[in-house]
Amino acid sequence: MPSLTSSLAAMRIKFAKTLPAKASAVTNAHFEHLRAQAMDGIKKIGDRAPTFELRDGTGQMVSSAALLSNGPLVVSFTRGSWCPYCTEEVKALNAAYEQFRALGAELVVISPQTQERAAKQTQAMGLKFSVLSDEKNATAKAFGLAYQLPDDLKDVYQHVFKIDLSRVNAGAEWTLPIPARLVIDRQSVIRDIKADPDYRYRPEPSDTVAVLRAL
Repeated sequence: MPSLTSSLAAMRIKFAKTLPAKASAVTNAHFEHLRAQAMDGIKKIGDRAPTFELRDGTGQMVSSAALLSNGPLVVSFTRGSWCPYCTEEVKALNAAYEQFRALGAELVVISPQTQERAAKQTQAMGLKFSVLSDEKNATAKAFGLAYQLPDDLKDVYQHVFKIDLSRVNAGAEWTLPIPARLVIDRQSVIRDIKADPDYRYRPEPSDTVAVLRAL
């Protein structure tokens, strides 16, 4: 099975061939804007993680406190099942899930998509963990990860990507999380966080396994 890094690299090459130059310029400028303006507000290693209670695709409430009572927690913030880069990461995390469990950790994926979309993703991909619906990106905001799309980027999503976030997101907001993966220990302390405004790049699951082994 190819690494997540190599799979995402192939995906970047594929989509670069079809993305119009203007749309590419808008998205790249937005990546740089977020790097300059948003990164300082994201929770850091050593910070206490905000607690959350979110519903999965079945409507069941999932509590971070309950999960942490049993061991460390890996949290992956993704944009939604409509994002191919997110889907590729979720697939890689699913393949690595048993490694997380062997180290006593649980995994959840959090995205702003509706419960219905979370349910469809869970079933279609045969996921072994919960995909949680973060209405209005409330939990992403608590971690400092959520951002509002400006008008030029909103235009790219609507007319180039053919995505209407007001329809696919729970709460009908044009907001998204910066993709991020965290390891939270049983005392609710963030022991690792990797966040990148450029959603085309994600850390390897093996990076997360290494952090869990060091706890």
